[in-house]
Amino acid sequence: MGVDYYACKNCGDTFPDCGDYVSCECREHWCSDDRAGAGGYQVEEDGFTPEGSKWEQETSCNFCRKEEFEDLQLLELAQELLGKSRQELISLYKNKI
Repeated sequence: MGVDYYACKNCGDTFPDCGDYVSCECREHWCSDDRAGAGGYQVEEDGFTPEGSKWEQETSCNFCRKEEFEDLQLLELAQELLGKSRQELISLYKNKI
């Protein structure tokens, strides 16, 4: 049995799965209760069913409740709305600096 390392969703620090940490059933991880609380982690008394899921979770967080999103998801949306490819955005950025 090996040890896996995770990056805290809040602060980015890495930590092993053999120590204390907090994780949501949607697979997000935090290094401490304080960091998890900042990420909207909570125990659901009545359960939580993510959109499009058939499974009820006992925990939820800002990410599975669709209150927070990854930077990559936002970038992809911005690219779509702007109608620009990654390479076009790079060219625009280079011309700006």
